[in-house]
Amino acid sequence: MIRRRLGIIIVCAWLVACGDRVSGPVNSLPQFAAAPSLQQAGGGNDLPEPPVVRAVGGVARVALIVNENRSTGQPEFEFDRMRAVAPTIELNPGETLIVDLRNDLPKEPPPDATGPSPDASVMRDDVNLHFHGLGVSPQAPGDDVLTTLVRPGHRTRYVVHIPKNQEPGLYWYHPHVHGEANFQAGESGMSGAIVINGLEHHLPGLAKMKQRLIIVRAMGESGDADPMMDGMAPMHGNTNPCTSKDGLTVTLNGAHQPDISIAAGEKQFFRVVNATGHKTLRLNMDGGSGFQIIAIDGFALDTYHGTPPTLTESTITIPPAARAEFVVTGPASGHAKLRTLCYDSGPNGDADPYLYLAHIVAPKSRMGGDFSKAPLTVGSPLPDNVYTEALPAPSAKRLVVFSENNKPHFFINGKSFSLRAPPMFVVHTGTVEEWTVENLTQEIHDFHIHQIHFVVETINGVKVAHPHWADSVIIPHRSEGPKGSPGKVVMLMDFRDPVIRGEFVFHCHILDHEDQGMMAKIEAI
Repeated sequence: MIRRRLGIIIVCAWLVACGDRVSGPVNSLPQFAAAPSLQQAGGGNDLPEPPVVRAVGGVARVALIVNENRSTGQPEFEFDRMRAVAPTIELNPGETLIVDLRNDLPKEPPPDATGPSPDASVMRDDVNLHFHGLGVSPQAPGDDVLTTLVRPGHRTRYVVHIPKNQEPGLYWYHPHVHGEANFQAGESGMSGAIVINGLEHHLPGLAKMKQRLIIVRAMGESGDADPMMDGMAPMHGNTNPCTSKDGLTVTLNGAHQPDISIAAGEKQFFRVVNATGHKTLRLNMDGGSGFQIIAIDGFALDTYHGTPPTLTESTITIPPAARAEFVVTGPASGHAKLRTLCYDSGPNGDADPYLYLAHIVAPKSRMGGDFSKAPLTVGSPLPDNVYTEALPAPSAKRLVVFSENNKPHFFINGKSFSLRAPPMFVVHTGTVEEWTVENLTQEIHDFHIHQIHFVVETINGVKVAHPHWADSVIIPHRSEGPKGSPGKVVMLMDFRDPVIRGEFVFHCHILDHEDQGMMAKIEAI
């Protein structure tokens, strides 16, 4: 198939929805029950709303075809002959997702293709899917990224059973072929959201708000750093992350710098997926009153006992692969900009400059909306599962070391990933472990583990003020100087869910790091 043509191309090659095999109507993302709507500002670049696939009779069926985009030379999903739109899959706990995935990519690579895959077990143009963040089985035909590889001219069927006590919130899906993840999910934008319903029962006030599901992707080579920020100094480090161009075009649901319509004083519920390959987002809205955070990585904040149900912050940091769900209040002026602020990823890290993401604009006329000043209060309890139970003492302690040598070679505990290698760790289902993740490099890494969530205890020795469950976390880079200390995060890994048995992986979700070896297997027995 296509291959990255040295810094080239990029257009938004999006994952696309699918019609004839959907088990429910494909509609634009609905509001929560009885949610009012606002007339759009009509600027011609309104934030698109992804189509939605829902279950019928407890089963959601989605048919996806992987094709080559002839204009960009990149892979993309096709559904019902539509392209450039990513379907959101909406499910209730206890329902089943069935995905038919067909690979129609060319069987022979073009003459300008790059060298062989980093792992001889993988052929270029293989595809598969990962159902990111869900507490589901890692064994085929479920969320298996190790043995399920669909080669050109072949197809497979995924059957993913959503647990009855799955945490309600935001998850996502994307390809996860070793050596191809950054190209397929990052550069080509093959990704879509999964919403598990029920958060509005836990916080009933959300049901009154307009909902905005936003997938942030980054492709291309034409930089779009905010010109207003040129010349500003970085926060720290010896790089220039605030002004460097990173060669990417950032889009929201496929739109570049769209309008988001919010009336002054109106509350809206934003659900954001960072589907970029390596960009860390630091969301900020000028003229706003901050963000009222509800959930991280699909889990409500108060899933972790002792953490309040909401936290208000002026910025939200969302590493690659992570999700944040939060309430935004329209600014009094009626206009503002949604930005991602500069993030210093370290002297050897990727540039993450200030970027202007979207216009916040006032609607032409107000038609309903939630303008209540009452605080969000808890209604129904969250599902009863291992994550809402008290944590037992750790049964084991492990050290995970991220390192690199003559980039682009990346390692975990001194080893580069191979599909043929045995699991690095064998854990016992029903236990909790304490992991210390150390970063010996001069750039951040983004720790992610499949199938489970974890809770961070300390970052560089500092206790986390409001612990919460997550599936992705930034590991700080090594401090500078000849005697610099490794970045260090200590976390509790929860393997108590009896569904999680078999082999899966943990890795850096800066996808080019993963592709070049920063991944390892784990087996739960």
